[in-house]
Amino acid sequence: MPYVLKSLLRHCSLTNLTMRKRTTAGIIVIGDEILKGSTNDTNSHFICKRLHNRGIDVKKITVVGDGVNEIADDVREFSNKYDIVFTTGGIGPTHDDRTFMGLAAAFDEELAVSKELKDVVIHYLKKAKFEEQEETIDKFCKIPKSANLLWGQVAKDKKYKNYPSIQIKNVISFPGVPKYCEQAFDQLEETLFPLKEYAPFFSKTLYLKTTEIHIHHNLTLIANKYESEGVTIGSYPVTDNSNYKTKFIVEAVDEEIGRKVIYDLKNAFKEYLTLYDEHSWEDSMKKYQKFRKNQPPEFASKLDDAMEILDKTFNEYPLEKIAISFNGGKDCTMMLHLVRVKLDEKFDPGTQIQGFHIICGDEFEELHSFILDVSKKYNIRMREVTGPMKSGLCQLKEEMPEITAVLMGCRSTDPRGAYMTGPCQWTDAEWPSFYRVCPLFDWTYSDIWKGLRGLSVPYCYLYDQGYTSLGDRAKTKPNPALRIPGKKEKYKPAYMLEEENLEREGRNEKDAQLSGTVTNGGIHKI
Repeated sequence: MPYVLKSLLRHCSLTNLTMRKRTTAGIIVIGDEILKGSTNDTNSHFICKRLHNRGIDVKKITVVGDGVNEIADDVREFSNKYDIVFTTGGIGPTHDDRTFMGLAAAFDEELAVSKELKDVVIHYLKKAKFEEQEETIDKFCKIPKSANLLWGQVAKDKKYKNYPSIQIKNVISFPGVPKYCEQAFDQLEETLFPLKEYAPFFSKTLYLKTTEIHIHHNLTLIANKYESEGVTIGSYPVTDNSNYKTKFIVEAVDEEIGRKVIYDLKNAFKEYLTLYDEHSWEDSMKKYQKFRKNQPPEFASKLDDAMEILDKTFNEYPLEKIAISFNGGKDCTMMLHLVRVKLDEKFDPGTQIQGFHIICGDEFEELHSFILDVSKKYNIRMREVTGPMKSGLCQLKEEMPEITAVLMGCRSTDPRGAYMTGPCQWTDAEWPSFYRVCPLFDWTYSDIWKGLRGLSVPYCYLYDQGYTSLGDRAKTKPNPALRIPGKKEKYKPAYMLEEENLEREGRNEKDAQLSGTVTNGGIHKI
C-alpha cells in the first residue's frame, strides 16, 4: 500500500480514537444501470457491513450515473468530507466505463496508461483474441497519473489471484461486478484496516416490548446527554416480530462510555425491556445450557429426553445417513434448533446437515421464504421434492439412497402421530424404508412455544398473525380462538393460545387429509 495512504489511514485511526471519533467513510456507486433499476446494488451493502465490523463509520452512500462531471463532483465532495472513499462500478474497456475519467477530473489530473496495470491485464487476457485488442486494453488501463495500484493480500482459498484496485489520494475504486468487488475488498481489508488499529467499537442491542411513541422523550434526553461523547443510539421500530416492538442499537468509541449509556437506558426503560437473541443459532450450545438451567423440572426433563434421542441418533448413524424433514412448521423448527445444538456439541460449530422438504399442496409463500432463510442460517443442505408424501419419499430414496434416519418434528398429539408407538420407529412395510426419529414426540403445544420463544428461535411470521397450524394455503385460516374481540380481522399470535385442543381449529382437516398435506415436521404415517 502506498506510504501516503497508509500514513493517512493510521493518522485518522489514532486521531479519531483520541478524540472519541470513528474513522469515516463514504461510498459512491457508479452506473446508469443502477439508476434505471435494471441492476441491483449489492456492493454498498457488502462494503457497509464489512466496514462496520472494523469500526468504520459509513456516513453516506450515493448513486451516480456514468457522466464524468457528475462522478467528479461526488468524488471531490466525498474526498473532502470523509477519511476514506470507495467507488464501485464504471471500470472497464467500454465507452460508458468512466470512473477513472471522473477520478482524474475530480483531482485535475490527466489519464495515462499504467504499464504495471497493462501487464496484469495482458496476463489475464493472454488467451483471448478479439478485434482492436491493443486499443481495448489501453482503455482499460488508463488511470489518473498519480494513482497507485493496491495489491493487498493473496486470498486464502486461492480461488482467484490478486487483481489490483486503483487508489488516488483517499479514494479507492472497486469493480462493479459483485463477485470482483467482494474479492477486491477481501484482499485489501486487513491492509487498509488492521484489526490492531481498527478494533470493533462498543456495540450493544436492547429490545423493548413497546412502540417508539411511548419512549421518545426519555430516549431523546439520554441521546442528547452523550452526543458529544461519540455515541450513537439508533431506535428502530419492528413490526414482524412478536418478541419485541422497538430495538435500540448503541454504539460508542469508548467502551466505558458505552456501558454508561446502556445503564441509563436500562434504568429509563426497565419496564419495557425483554431478552432476545437475533442470532440464536450461533454459539447455540452455550445458550441452550443457560436456558436449560432456568427451566422447571418437567420441561427440563423433556429437553433432556429430546437431546438424549438426538445424541443416540448421531452415535448410531454417520451424518451422511441422517436428514431433517423440514417444512417450516413450528414443531420441526423447534426440533431443528435442538439439532443445531447437538451438532455444535458433537461436531464443529456450524456443521452442515442434510435436509429435505416435500411440497404438498398449495404452500404459503411466507412459509417457503422462511424455509430458504432458516436453511441458510442453520446450515442445512436443503433438497425440495414434490409430493404427495409417498411419491416424494420414493423420489428421495431414489436420489439419496444413503439416507436412513429422518429427524422429524412430529408430536404424539398430531393427527397422524397416533400411528407411532414411540419417538423412534421404522416406516411401515408399504412405504420407503426410513427410521423416523421424533425428539419432540411427548411435547405439548405450549412446550413448543416455550422452547421457541425462550431460545429466541426464528419461526415463520404467519404464527404471529393468528395461524396455529400451517397446511395448504386454501384450507388454512387464522385460528378463530385467537380473534381479538371487536376487531374482525385481528388475531393474537399463536403462542397465546390457551386451549391446546384448539390448535388445529384453523385447518380443514378432512380436505388436508385427502390432499396429503402434512405439517408439524414432515413425515407422519409413512
